[in-house]
Amino acid sequence: MSKDKITRRKFLKKSAFVGAVGAFSSVFGFSSFGSQDKVAKVALRPTSGIIPGLLYDSPGADICGSYCDYMFRLKGPEQKREPSLVENYTSSADKKKWTFKVHEGVKFHHGTELTSKDVAYTFRRILAPDVGSPAKTLFSNVKEIEEVDKYTVRFHLKKPGPSFPLEFFDYNTAVVAHDFDYSGKGKKKPTGTGAFKIKKYVPGEKLIMERNPDYFRPGLPKMDELHFTFVPEVETQVLMLISGDVDVVSFVNSQQFKRLKNNSNVSANMATGGMQAPISMRTDKPPFDDERVRKAMKYCVDRQSMLDSALYGYGEIGHDHPVAPVYEWHKDLGTRERNIQKAKSLLKEAGYGNGLDVTLYYTNNADPAPAVALNLQRMARPAGINIKLQGSTSDVYYSKYWLKANLTCTPWAHRENVLDVLKLAYMSDGPWNEGHYKNPELDKHIEAASTTVDTEKRQKHFDAIQETLREDGPAVIPVHQARYGGHNKRVKDVWRVRTSIAEFRHMQLA
Repeated sequence: MSKDKITRRKFLKKSAFVGAVGAFSSVFGFSSFGSQDKVAKVALRPTSGIIPGLLYDSPGADICGSYCDYMFRLKGPEQKREPSLVENYTSSADKKKWTFKVHEGVKFHHGTELTSKDVAYTFRRILAPDVGSPAKTLFSNVKEIEEVDKYTVRFHLKKPGPSFPLEFFDYNTAVVAHDFDYSGKGKKKPTGTGAFKIKKYVPGEKLIMERNPDYFRPGLPKMDELHFTFVPEVETQVLMLISGDVDVVSFVNSQQFKRLKNNSNVSANMATGGMQAPISMRTDKPPFDDERVRKAMKYCVDRQSMLDSALYGYGEIGHDHPVAPVYEWHKDLGTRERNIQKAKSLLKEAGYGNGLDVTLYYTNNADPAPAVALNLQRMARPAGINIKLQGSTSDVYYSKYWLKANLTCTPWAHRENVLDVLKLAYMSDGPWNEGHYKNPELDKHIEAASTTVDTEKRQKHFDAIQETLREDGPAVIPVHQARYGGHNKRVKDVWRVRTSIAEFRHMQLA
């Protein structure tokens, strides 16, 4: 986590909030950025880094998505999956070999041409143990990466991978150059094949990008420059957007999104996905080792009320498993209705007829965890479940409570391949198994869903996964939030992307 350069307290003390946005314009020096004709200004939280493959936050993904490109991308408000650097691709019948041909003539910003050597290097680098890429687990099924010819690369998998192309939508899979020193030069001015090139970077303060004249997509990008300014507090970013001092704010919470929706000078939009803030219950310790107690917690939740209260209605109802409606494998099992009497009965059967006292640990600086926790506390009380709330900042939460406490609420980002979430969080040996849940039958279904080629048979495994987690699983997942953001009406063709990869290539003056 990067340290804030200017805190809200320091800023308010300095400016007494009078002329707030003007003060920020002065601090970050927008006037020095040059011509404003085809310049778009974007406000972001400070990022922990901008090196491809080593990103840990959405601001880094916004930046990387602008100066880098990917094998595949999501396009438009409808989030359509489409090839980007890939010209065409095929697979063997058993889905164990995937062959990708990249476009010819694509250039990195430092002048060399993109070839299969760069693609192979990118994913060998991700898999290298000493690199430490967060995307490493996504490609654990890769046995070998073959450079077939100058522009063609083939991935040989250990087991069938019918969903393998979906792994390339992760924001840490930007294609990098084999002949560039990312660990050295990459910290200040990394190279990529993206629509914009990095011109100037002052960590924690600002980053300036200019149009890449050699970008392989004709007519893109539409803007000449992108100016990113790092503003620690999103609330201040919102004020800057409303006043017109920035053109785009790419990540806000649902409450701020509601405000932007009601502002006539701003266009607010969102991208629904598999984002969630599950309330995870440790199944290897009392009281949640008893399936009846877990189910009682699930019956306490009024899901529509949770959606309306925690997300102001901007999201989707959850069903206690991560296969959100956005995924093709989602099965409509109906919404579990709140039933306090049923919850009480289950608690009594489990030996907690006089009620239950538990502590819920959550991140108080990462939405929507605080609102979900507060609403759960209110909803569970009539059933005799008394929840003490223990919020902490993300650094404290992840070091002290995550994967350790009995009851936690953790915000999860969207993965284009829902199997990535299932393997991380719900398989018995999953590294992020928050509920310490072990179910051999579920493991078999997740493994089969990962490797079965026949679509109908595969759907049956996904159905079993959803049914098992809904009834017996370790998590209450009442809602799925969206990726929220906004832009002023000076620009258009800006949309949110559920994978957090920025899409500023099509942005233009309105």
